[in-house]
Amino acid sequence: MATEVELKLYCSPDAISRVETHPLITAGVETGPAKHLENTYYDTPDLALHQERIALRLRTTPTEQLQTVKCAAKSVAGLSSRPEWETPYTGAFDFSAVDARKARAFLEEQQASLVPVFTTAFERRTWRIDISKKIAILVMVDTGQVSSGDRSLPISEVELELAQGNPEDLLDFATALATHLPLVPHDASKAERGYQLFLNQVSGPQKASPSPLGAKQNSAEAFQFLASQGMQMWQANLLGTLTSPDQEFVHQFRVSLRRLNSLIKVFKPALPGHYQTQWTKRVKALSQITGDVRDLDVMRSGIVEPMLQSDDPQISWHAKAALAALDEAKREAVAQLAELQYGGTVLLFARDLQDLGTDDFPKSLPRFAEKQLAGLHRNAVKRLTKTLKAPTPERAHRFRIALKHLRYSCEFFAPLFDNDEMVEYAKAIAGLQDAFGFINDFHVALSRLQDWVAQAAITQETRDAVAAWHTPQAQAMLANALHLAESVMSRCQPWCTECERRGLSEIRRRMQHDIKLQVE
Repeated sequence: MATEVELKLYCSPDAISRVETHPLITAGVETGPAKHLENTYYDTPDLALHQERIALRLRTTPTEQLQTVKCAAKSVAGLSSRPEWETPYTGAFDFSAVDARKARAFLEEQQASLVPVFTTAFERRTWRIDISKKIAILVMVDTGQVSSGDRSLPISEVELELAQGNPEDLLDFATALATHLPLVPHDASKAERGYQLFLNQVSGPQKASPSPLGAKQNSAEAFQFLASQGMQMWQANLLGTLTSPDQEFVHQFRVSLRRLNSLIKVFKPALPGHYQTQWTKRVKALSQITGDVRDLDVMRSGIVEPMLQSDDPQISWHAKAALAALDEAKREAVAQLAELQYGGTVLLFARDLQDLGTDDFPKSLPRFAEKQLAGLHRNAVKRLTKTLKAPTPERAHRFRIALKHLRYSCEFFAPLFDNDEMVEYAKAIAGLQDAFGFINDFHVALSRLQDWVAQAAITQETRDAVAAWHTPQAQAMLANALHLAESVMSRCQPWCTECERRGLSEIRRRMQHDIKLQVE
């Protein structure tokens, strides 16, 4: 059995040729002429191998046929490590070389039912990069397609494989390469994409997963678990933002960055100062790249398009004028997304996470979580108080940001307390965010419209027409949102253990059930 340590990087088909001429690649030695590889993947009709996360491949080259069995891989930032068994194919599958007993028994049990399910055909060029006497990396550039029936998808990727050294060395090399080339890490293997094609499935935007924390973890382990989870969401939606027309990828990409920002904020007392400062800036910069695209989509659906329903032709005319300017701004904003093609930042995040110093992390995770949540709650109450004194859009926006940090942190730490109560509280905060959302969207839209007036893209009359149309709604929503905020922020906080210490939690739980008078 061999353990394959590799890292996959997506590259758009029109940019893949740049990889082959980059100095980091030309410093190595090409191992031979380009190879044309044809692979057929086998499974049972009910995809039993796929369900067990086992891939069976038959590879045909000009000189031989090879049978390869691969088992499930753990992947972080595209870096994966998986067991594999490769043997010559002599006309029939032979699993005797698979020394994982359960996997071999399962394959032999399914052998009579195996059928081809999809194929891959691609050209591969390979370089060996000897970085030092102890570090060597194979770089494979693959271009071709994966096919199932009459459906196909392009293959355009760079695969890095560790020939000698440590996984960290592979990550360092990938980071350097993706800083200067449009390469984005991705976890989906060719086999996974083939199965999606066979099943006629499309990868959708990845939303946040439930918190993986447990009370037995210390705070350093908690941060690393949550940061890895956030990085996977970031990475998956980054690739979708670059390759899919579905704008929900952009939204979930921004959510992943906001969650990472909140994670870094809530763990600030424990994190090394340079780590906290650098990654707060980097995450903010990444978020700003997609900010215009997302803001313009919201402005279209929530601010401008509703005005088209007006019976007043003047209102409809101003809405169409605003939409024309919006379309032009959207084209420019989409062009900015090209900056995201350079995926070195997500790889650097993975590397920095591995090297993170944990000496200053407190040992007791529940106590740390309770203290930090209490602080975030106090800050939100402070922002609410200021908003009530002077209800401006700017102050309402700062309160909404405070709510986001509190909500995400509740979700992070939910398993450490009463999980159901924490999740419900986080949902209440999310509802409060939404209540303030339109006010912020309206304020951002007016600011953008005023910029377009200065650029002569629209008239002042169009900007004023939008403002007049939505101001009554915004004022009413602000009043309702502030009343809701007072109610939500005065609720008992589910992370507070004071109630538990005083026995009040048990009283509340009993009060939720029917209580009958007991008469003897």
